[in-house]
Amino acid sequence: MATTTDQSSAPAAVTAATGTITAGPALPLRTRVIYGFGDIASQFIWTITSSFLAVFYTDMVGIAAGTVAVLILVARVFDAVIDPFIGALAERTRSRFGRFRPWILYGMVPLSIMVVLTFTAPFDGKSIGAVIWAVLTYGLLGALYSSVNVPYGALSTVMSERTADRVSLNSWRMIGTNIGGVVLGVAILPIILAFSGGDGSHPTAQGYTIAAAVFAVAALPLFFLVFATSREVVKPVRRDHVPFSTTFRLVLGNGQLMLLFVVLLLSLTSLFGRLSVVLFYYLNNVGNYALVSLLMALAPLSTVVGILVFSRLGRRFGKRNMLMISFAAQAVVLTALFLTGWEDIGVVIGLTALYGLSSYGIPLVLAMVSDAIDYAEDKTGIRTDGTSYALTSLATKIASAVGGAVGIALLGAIGYVASAHQQPAEVLHGINLVVNIGPAIAAALAIVPLLFYRISEARYAEIRERLDTKALAAIKLQQEG
Repeated sequence: MATTTDQSSAPAAVTAATGTITAGPALPLRTRVIYGFGDIASQFIWTITSSFLAVFYTDMVGIAAGTVAVLILVARVFDAVIDPFIGALAERTRSRFGRFRPWILYGMVPLSIMVVLTFTAPFDGKSIGAVIWAVLTYGLLGALYSSVNVPYGALSTVMSERTADRVSLNSWRMIGTNIGGVVLGVAILPIILAFSGGDGSHPTAQGYTIAAAVFAVAALPLFFLVFATSREVVKPVRRDHVPFSTTFRLVLGNGQLMLLFVVLLLSLTSLFGRLSVVLFYYLNNVGNYALVSLLMALAPLSTVVGILVFSRLGRRFGKRNMLMISFAAQAVVLTALFLTGWEDIGVVIGLTALYGLSSYGIPLVLAMVSDAIDYAEDKTGIRTDGTSYALTSLATKIASAVGGAVGIALLGAIGYVASAHQQPAEVLHGINLVVNIGPAIAAALAIVPLLFYRISEARYAEIRERLDTKALAAIKLQQEG
């Protein structure tokens, strides 16, 4: 499916006198900023789940840590399997709203309802009913999240052909991710405690349920704004049916895309694996409830600054090179955080901020996914943007499953006692190891596949020129017809 553009909002324009395609205007800042709202909404769903659901299951519901680890692993892996199919269905969708936008419109309300149901506890934690309820609600939540988030992510590949726009869209998306994390990190615990009853000093299951409802409702207008302001201008020229088997074969055969899949898998295992257990570190090692909201918000807020400062350097120094610097810096900072311990609060705060600053790379790798989609289209003539982008969601789900389940399982293995007033010294050291060294290793490993990535900025410019030439030929053919 070679690409052409919508005549009313084309990112490129045909120059009649020369017969060439010239770059159109950049996407308006308003469009790019509002696109980032979608990830604020997504984080209201995703972060509350990845950061607080394990604690909810163990400390509020009473499910054993080992059972929670298996539950998280099975539910997320099962959920991840459907992502490529959602991507394939989305790119085949034909509606007056486009291919990807209707999935956001019709999926956002069921998604918000399901996150509330996931944070309810209708059964005692020692009963099989509690486990079954957790599996069903958590599994459905992941599937609904994919049905909204995969098309939302794929939008960035079809809103513009300009590399700068794509980097900017994904930068604003990641800024939205971290703003959502900051808002949730600052507000979630006070909301939980405020609705937990009693003297407001200890959380209850009811507090978690109401907090989930607050953020689920807040996500709805943000998703709607993305739907209302985004436009799909990169469209397939070929309208003939491409079999699912061909689509999957082409995606799996895209070597550069698969390298980026591994990069995302390792880097997100580091990110989400740490996110899933870091609350245990703050509550038990640091042990200062007054600092929990600050520490939960500090890393994502610092990441916003890192994205604004460093991600734009990808055009000057190369996206791949800036990514490698990001992953190396994360590994060094987390190792330093492990070695210095947790007694010195100032050091913990400073290194946490540095960790956030170094975590600027995800917008770059998402822009590289768009480059890899164009790279495959240049080779095959078929565009598989929805299915290709689904790999990023697949990597997210697998990384969350592996990182979260392994982290929780390790906490159980080192003797973590749910709801204990004070954990033994060996457990505290184990938590430090799980929270910092494990993610540091995964971040360092993410550098390896980048050594084999070959789509440089110069090579991509050549690919884009060839695709523009093909688009021009298709437009002329349509005009002559």
